[in-house]
Amino acid sequence: MAWVHDLLLPVLLGFLFTAIPGPAVIRFLKRMNFRQTERKEGPQSHLSKSGTPTMGGVILLIGWLLAALICVGEGFTLVLPVMIVMVLCGLMGFLDDFIKVSTGTSMGLLPYQKVLLQFVISLLAAAWLYRNEGVGSAITLPLFGKSWDMGFFYIPFALFVLMGTMNGVNLTDGLDGLAAGTSLIIQLAFVVLFALMPMAQGVAGWVGTGVKYGGVAAFAGAGAGALLGFLLFNAYPARVFMGDTGSLALGGVIAMEALVLKSPLLLPLMGVAFVASVLSVMIQVSSYKLRKGKRVFKMAPLHHHFELMGVPEPRITAMYMLLTGVCCALSIYIFTK
Repeated sequence: MAWVHDLLLPVLLGFLFTAIPGPAVIRFLKRMNFRQTERKEGPQSHLSKSGTPTMGGVILLIGWLLAALICVGEGFTLVLPVMIVMVLCGLMGFLDDFIKVSTGTSMGLLPYQKVLLQFVISLLAAAWLYRNEGVGSAITLPLFGKSWDMGFFYIPFALFVLMGTMNGVNLTDGLDGLAAGTSLIIQLAFVVLFALMPMAQGVAGWVGTGVKYGGVAAFAGAGAGALLGFLLFNAYPARVFMGDTGSLALGGVIAMEALVLKSPLLLPLMGVAFVASVLSVMIQVSSYKLRKGKRVFKMAPLHHHFELMGVPEPRITAMYMLLTGVCCALSIYIFTK
């Protein structure tokens, strides 16, 4: 049963390394006046949240990294690039948050600057995935038990997965505990999926036989524990927001985990909350431009639409988490089919 301990220890350490220093970090953010500035165009109920400490993603990422560095043993070479993407995306988000708090507005990096940074980070990560023997250019096809070698086209595909997930998580981070709660469910699912990966190796169509996935399972476990600890402060009513520091890092990590698992086609199902956020924004913008100012939703992303319909914020978060849980369970079923 040693493997059970190997999976539970990172969860416990991730929780402790986040929960214990959390109050001190929040006090520091308050002293530094790193506080949220809400958009006037957003839900009016959110204006009362102005002044809440932001950039709390620092708490999450430090706790996650410390637990992972202690617990990840075998397969560390597979985990290291995921950690690097986490740090780079976290730094990009930190810069975006710092500009916001420095100017006292809700505008950070210019859109083209953020897209350019995301592109560079994603391109480097995609190139590494493509050249790595443990990952390569093949992805698995759910339910078919086969793999598809995409060749060089894997790089633009991985680029799309990374940038899309980063922005999806970023858009979902609009209610207390929403991005953290849904990401927690996804990390728990990745613990199960990576723990099952050795059993899947050798089956027709699978690639990467001999690769050690226990380290990635431990890394996902550390993330689940860190997100649990962060929710102590981020659940409604939030004492701290993760900011882009946390949401962009989460998006980068989730995408990397799906790509390392060679099952990125499961990601839209697991990340149904992120897909809903992105699609609702695309539909809203398209409708506004093509239908001369007419909107489909009261406000986008979708969770704000529900909020303006009168659904309490904690209930929206709970429903998103429940739906994510069902979709992640379905993903595990498909993965093992």
